[in-house]
Amino acid sequence: MRVMFSVFAVGLMLMASFAKAESFFVETESGEEVAVNVFPATFAEELKPTLVWFTEGYADRSSFKQVITQLNDAGFTIWQADLLESYFLQRTPTNVRKLTGEGIAAVLEKAQSETVSFVPVSTGRMSLILLRGARLWQLQNEFENGIGKLKQAVIFFPNLYDAPEKAGDAPQLFPIVSATSLPLTVIQPLEGTYRWKLLETLNQLEKHGSYITTVTIPEMRDWYFLRRDPSPVEQKASAELASQISAWLDVGTVNPAVKFQPKREMKSAQVTEKLKGLVEVTPRMASDFTLTDIAQHSLSLSEKNGKVILLNFWASWCPPCVKEIPSMNRLAQSFQPEQFEIVSVNFKETSQTIRDFLAQVHVDFPVLVDIDGKVSADYEIFSFPSSFLIDTNGRIRYSVNAAIEWDEPQVQTVIEQLISEKE
Repeated sequence: MRVMFSVFAVGLMLMASFAKAESFFVETESGEEVAVNVFPATFAEELKPTLVWFTEGYADRSSFKQVITQLNDAGFTIWQADLLESYFLQRTPTNVRKLTGEGIAAVLEKAQSETVSFVPVSTGRMSLILLRGARLWQLQNEFENGIGKLKQAVIFFPNLYDAPEKAGDAPQLFPIVSATSLPLTVIQPLEGTYRWKLLETLNQLEKHGSYITTVTIPEMRDWYFLRRDPSPVEQKASAELASQISAWLDVGTVNPAVKFQPKREMKSAQVTEKLKGLVEVTPRMASDFTLTDIAQHSLSLSEKNGKVILLNFWASWCPPCVKEIPSMNRLAQSFQPEQFEIVSVNFKETSQTIRDFLAQVHVDFPVLVDIDGKVSADYEIFSFPSSFLIDTNGRIRYSVNAAIEWDEPQVQTVIEQLISEKE
């Protein structure tokens, strides 16, 4: 079953003081310890569930501390746990995806024994681990209703996909998604990277009886309430998050008669390791598109047929994207413009944001605006930067799924080879 609605949050950022947390530890079945910080509600409200928030390396950010304070003032007690910190792991996509969920299960077991009711909360890739841990916990306990005192789980902008091996490959959902059986509230910002994958994600989550409430939020990017440099509209949305969570929990309440049963047998899945650097791919035609730049000049990719093209997908909020721009400028200067050109596609940023960025960072190539993300979705772009080398016949020949130094001799040799194929 699925419920969907859209919200737009407004308000002023609250500047409340951040209370010092108490802490305790829970032990997993394998003997590891997970630290849990407790932030008590400002005032007691028995009907409010405890929010068990699983972070991924951002607990010390002032933006997150403001969210905790607002939730405390709204009557919520918060348990906060960070598996990466507890296990002394660096925050990387691979490290998160490899977590088994045992730590989540141990914290949920503690919440089951010590709270009146609770709601697990997660963001991004940690939502994948929340689903794994919740399933382990459910199978260990076999509650009559399948979820014990868990009221529902809230997952913000969930990233439940394995990393593609190379740029342009379609990402695959992990098997836990279709094995999950939970009451879930999915918060999806409409400017988020996975917006165009939302329907696929929801369909798979529902396969084993999950009850889904979907909240779509206009004008918001992923991580909107956790950003170090939020836009004014994101600041306003962050200020309303506590009241919005209360509303979402009300809407997502399930009938006590519903029983949730996660799938017992589940296909195992290995975390894919990305291929690094310039990767040769099976030649395929590059999808044509037409976009405009910040001056509203239109450009179609097919206009560039006959020359080698570096097609680069990027965003100004992505540090690796910005870091590789100087080497791209140098690369462009190494070739004649009738032989080689760079075309960049900016992901979902406004013309003014791009204009402000270009006033600070010198860019020697066209910057096109993919304002709704459809071109990026067509190219299966889910990490930034992602780039493709397109030959003179319009075929994708190489891809890169990270920032590189584009003017290195190896890259120049590949481009020279692609140019020579025309001659």
